[in-house]
Amino acid sequence: MKKILLTAFAAATVTVASAQNSAVNSAILNHKNGTLDKAQTDIDKAIQHDKTKEKAKTWFYRGVIYQDMIGNPIYGKLTNDNTPTIVLESFDKTLAIDGNNGEFGKLVPERKQLLYGQVLNQAVEFHNNQDWDNAIAKYKLASQIQPTDTTAILYAAYASTAKQDYPQAIGFYDNLIKIGHKSEDVYKNKVQLQQATEASDEAVMATLSEALKEHPNSVFLMQEELKYYLKNDRADEAMTKLENAIKADPSNASLHAVLGNLQERKNNLEGATASYKKAIEIDPNNFDAYYNLGVLEYNKGSEVNNKAAKMDYATYQKKGKALEAQAKKHYEASLPYFQKALEVQPNDQATMSTLVKVYTRLGRKAEADKISKQLAQ
Repeated sequence: MKKILLTAFAAATVTVASAQNSAVNSAILNHKNGTLDKAQTDIDKAIQHDKTKEKAKTWFYRGVIYQDMIGNPIYGKLTNDNTPTIVLESFDKTLAIDGNNGEFGKLVPERKQLLYGQVLNQAVEFHNNQDWDNAIAKYKLASQIQPTDTTAILYAAYASTAKQDYPQAIGFYDNLIKIGHKSEDVYKNKVQLQQATEASDEAVMATLSEALKEHPNSVFLMQEELKYYLKNDRADEAMTKLENAIKADPSNASLHAVLGNLQERKNNLEGATASYKKAIEIDPNNFDAYYNLGVLEYNKGSEVNNKAAKMDYATYQKKGKALEAQAKKHYEASLPYFQKALEVQPNDQATMSTLVKVYTRLGRKAEADKISKQLAQ
């Protein structure tokens, strides 16, 4: 009698399991036939039953069915914002059960790559509509799908910046650095965001120090670091650091240009001029050196002009014209430097704006008007 009962129980178990396996097979068949709503109903039943919910096949096809509904002109209405998460969870469960080399596990990477593209496209659509919260949420999900891909994280940082959630943006830049995306722009953007959030000098300087290890020739990073050295009365340290760097790499034009900037800040104009000219000697296309040499000469002219402007009428009658002529020489001396700087960077707004002032000072109205038109474009 007992044997009969056991046999009956075993038969019932086989029947139930067979029914659930049939649900999986029916889901696969409906998926192949393109009836995704029926496939969805079948696969949802299968993942609820003890006999099939621990099978890689069940979870893989759950992911496939839900994924193929995303953006589908007929069945897309059955999806929602949570659908990509369901797909990701399904494929992750497949791998947990089957491993990377199992029958279904080895099919997951291609499917995940497709999912990454789908989610990223959704994120970009939200981004273009300036729906920052949804864009960021989708970028985060895309990053979960492909953790080593930098595109989603980078655009999440851009979206957070646009939303003015600067701490979150800094976090995304930290993530990029952590996974090895250490471009100069990543560090530059992080520094600027730290400054916008009034981070401590120590925090910003730590970022700059790390950044300069990756990009030792970055003029922007070196100049930003110099600002903090000067702000914290550490100009001598900055000078020593630069001089040692130049000894190690004397043919580095950027280092000479930054040294000139520091010398200029310490009011050593002669030393600054020599450093800028050294930078140009090494690199005839060093924009910063040309521009700063122009500024040095222009400022000398303005200083002389200011002296003339402060004179009383009688004194001006005696000495004013001579001072104005002296100022004009400085403006003329600045002109070739600014012209060369604009040649190196033809669209630089600051150079064009300064050139308008120089041409105006020199009475060259036609050339001033020409540059002004370029600025207005």
